[in-house]
This record gives sequence, structure tokens and C-alpha cells, in this order.
Amino acid sequence: MLWKYCNRNNPVMKALSEREQEVMNIIWELRNCCVEDVVSRLPDDPKPAYTTVQTFMRILEQKEFLAHKRDGKKHIFYPIVEKPEYTRWSLKHMKDNLFGGSAKSLLNTFIRDTELSQSDILELESLLEELKR
Repeated sequence: MLWKYCNRNNPVMKALSEREQEVMNIIWELRNCCVEDVVSRLPDDPKPAYTTVQTFMRILEQKEFLAHKRDGKKHIFYPIVEKPEYTRWSLKHMKDNLFGGSAKSLLNTFIRDTELSQSDILELESLLEELKR
């Protein structure tokens, strides 16, 4: 399924807004949920109205990130796009659009602007060694 979203000739997937991503993170965690489940897990800063969250979930359904099934009077939403798929697409989109397609520039920015622990550095070195083979 990932190829459908990452194919340059068929860019179906769209970037999520900050709030859409917040809603999707909850749905990815819960797997199957109704609007009330999402509202109850959103932070109180201030907590958005039920209808606002419902609108976000309908938008996410139109963007083909979610689908729903009926359970009595409730709509139970579930993800169509999985988090790893969106993460890969999002990083590729960022690399292509902010770093001119250069993975080196993206990694350089990330590494220089992030406080890495010694274990992070060792793990990155190990990954690089693995890539050399």
C-alpha cells in the first residue's frame, strides 16, 4: 500500500495539519475509536468541542487517512494509513521540499540541531557502518 502514497506520479497523500496529526496520533494508538474517545484524550488547552473534532475526523476520512464503520448510532473510526507509512512519506516530502532532495542535508540539519546522547551517536555510527556493507 505504501507505494500508492509515495509514487511521485500519484501523490495521493497530503501533509497533515498540526491538529490533524494530533488526532491521527490518538487514532493510531487506539486503532478503533469514536469521536468521544479522541476528544477525551486531547489536551485541555482548551479542549476542542466535540463538533470540531468530528469535523477533523471527517476531513481525515476525506483525505483517506481514516474510514469508519457503524456500531449502532456511533461511527467507529479506524486508520487506513498507518503511522509508519505517513512517517516515511512525511520525511521524504520534507527531504524533497526543504532540502532539495538531499538526505545528507536533512541529516546534517537534524544532527547539528539536536542534542544527541552518546548512545544515539553510537547507534548512528552503527547504522552508517551497516550501510557501508
